[in-house]
Amino acid sequence: MAGFRSELQTCPCCGVKGSCRIHAYYDRSLVDFIGGTQVRHSLCIMRLICTCGHTHAILPDFIIPYSGYGLFFLLRVLAEYFLRLSTVERLCERFCITLSQLRRWLQLFRVQKEDWLGVLSSMEVSGLSFLKSLLTQPAYSDFASAFVRRFTKSFLQSHKNPALYCQQVFGP
Repeated sequence: MAGFRSELQTCPCCGVKGSCRIHAYYDRSLVDFIGGTQVRHSLCIMRLICTCGHTHAILPDFIIPYSGYGLFFLLRVLAEYFLRLSTVERLCERFCITLSQLRRWLQLFRVQKEDWLGVLSSMEVSGLSFLKSLLTQPAYSDFASAFVRRFTKSFLQSHKNPALYCQQVFGP
């Protein structure tokens, strides 16, 4: 974020480049898993405001919009699930999540994997293989950026950003 320049950004609502400036900051809590323990981080998030009046949070790739869990936390849970290292109950206990939360993440992962790969390719690629391909790409952020451009939401985000969705459906 040290090299981030707000004046070079394009507003996703009005499409004007250079019309954004730093507006405010807010704290955000994020759950991670470090050294075998669940850890809660407090992050400082920058907000921009555009001359059109819309504000935008600047989120690093490891933050899933509208989720209190970090991307790599979710990917680790999913990887351990696909590797079948323990029972589902023990997995949930280890990561301090509910069974219903795990099921929601698995369903979201399967749907977005299918959206990204297509139905037929998705059937041929296991969840674990797909995860490995994401984590071994030279730049995960290239995938993440392409995913947002294609689907107007981040990978593993449960719903679309209302401002981007409105723009996509109704135009700027």
